Amino acid sequence: MTKTGKFLLFLFAGSLAVWFLVFSGGMGGNLETVFLDVGQGDAVLIKSPEGRTMLIDGGPNNKVLEGLGKYLPALSKNIDVVILTHPHADHVTGLVEVFKRYDIGTLVLSGAGLKSDVYGEFLKTAASKNVPVVLAEAGIAVHLEKDLEFDILSPERAPELVFNKNSESFGAAGGDLNDTSVVGKLIFKDFSILLTGDATSKIENRLLVYGGNLKSGILKAGHHGSKYSSSLQFLKLVSPKAAMIEVGAKNRYGHPAEPALDRLRMIGAEIFRTDLNGDIKVVSDGFTANIFKEK
Repeated sequence: MTKTGKFLLFLFAGSLAVWFLVFSGGMGGNLETVFLDVGQGDAVLIKSPEGRTMLIDGGPNNKVLEGLGKYLPALSKNIDVVILTHPHADHVTGLVEVFKRYDIGTLVLSGAGLKSDVYGEFLKTAASKNVPVVLAEAGIAVHLEKDLEFDILSPERAPELVFNKNSESFGAAGGDLNDTSVVGKLIFKDFSILLTGDATSKIENRLLVYGGNLKSGILKAGHHGSKYSSSLQFLKLVSPKAAMIEVGAKNRYGHPAEPALDRLRMIGAEIFRTDLNGDIKVVSDGFTANIFKEK
C-alpha cells in the first residue's frame, strides 16, 4: 500500500470480499487513461489527477512494462490498484513481471480461477509480495480520490469457480471464463469510461438492468471486438462517442470482427484500435476529453 493511500477493508474468511477504498488529497489536473498497445491482449493504465495509479490487466507478454515505463514517473515503483478482469493468458501474463518489479497496493480479482501455469505463477508472485486481495462484486466501488471512482457492475457476485485449461480458448470453450470478467465504470465528475474486459453479449444483456446508468463517453469494447460482444441493444444504452479496441495486428482470431465494427458504426462511435493506432491516451478534465493516438 502506498504512503498516500488509506484503505478501509473488510476481512471475511481470510479474503477481502467487500471493500471501499479512499485516498486523501485534493483535486487538480486531468485524468489520464492509456489503452496500452500490448498486442493481442488488454492492459489499461489509469492515472488520477493527484497521481494515483490503477492498472487493469497486463496483456499477453512483458510489453506492458514498456508502457508503464513510458507513462509513469521514472522513479515510481508503486501501483495503487491492479485489477485482473479474468485469468486468461492475454490478460494476466504481463502482470507476473509487473508484480515482481512494482509495489502493488491492492489486487482485485474476479474470483474465477484457471488451472494454468501462468495464472498459478501470478498468484504465487502476488502472495510472495503479500499483496492484499479483494474479490470483485457488483456494487463495490473503488474511490481513488474525490470525484474519481471505479464502480464494479459485474460479476454480480464473486463466482469462486475454477476452470480447466480448455477455458483458455478464445472461442466458445472460453466463453464461461470470459463472462466472469470484471466490468466497471470509471467515473470522473461528468466523464466516464465503461471497461468490459472480455464479457460477451450474455453479460451485456444482464447489464441492461442498469439502463441509462450505462451511458459513458467512451467504451472499451468487449473481448477485443469479438462478434460475440458489443451487442446493439447494449451499445445503444452505453451510447459512447468513442470505442477502444485492444487487439493485436493480424491476429489469428479475426479480431475485431466486422459485425462488431458495424454495430459500433451504427451507433456513431468513433473507433480506435491499438493494432492501428498504437497506445491510445484519453485525457479528461471531468467534463470534456481529448484522445491522442501514438500513430
